[in-house]
Amino acid sequence: MANKSAASDSLPNQHPVRTPADVRHVLATEIERVAANPDLDPSRRAHSLAELTRVALRAMELETLEARVQAIESTLKIRKEDRAREDTP
Repeated sequence: MANKSAASDSLPNQHPVRTPADVRHVLATEIERVAANPDLDPSRRAHSLAELTRVALRAMELETLEARVQAIESTLKIRKEDRAREDTP
């Protein structure tokens, strides 16, 4: 249990991860930490960086998708409100 506490103490600026942007931020921080760790075996570092980068790219895709869905929903809401005004005498 002491190891878990020590590990969590070393994490910078802990904040809740709720959105794809939060995930992207955490992953970017971890990618930097792994890349800068001179104690990691080079093949382990490469594997870790590849995996973190894969997940980061997916988070970026979801962030873009989330923004697109919000834009579509906003447009549809505006159109619905416009139609309601047109139908009101």
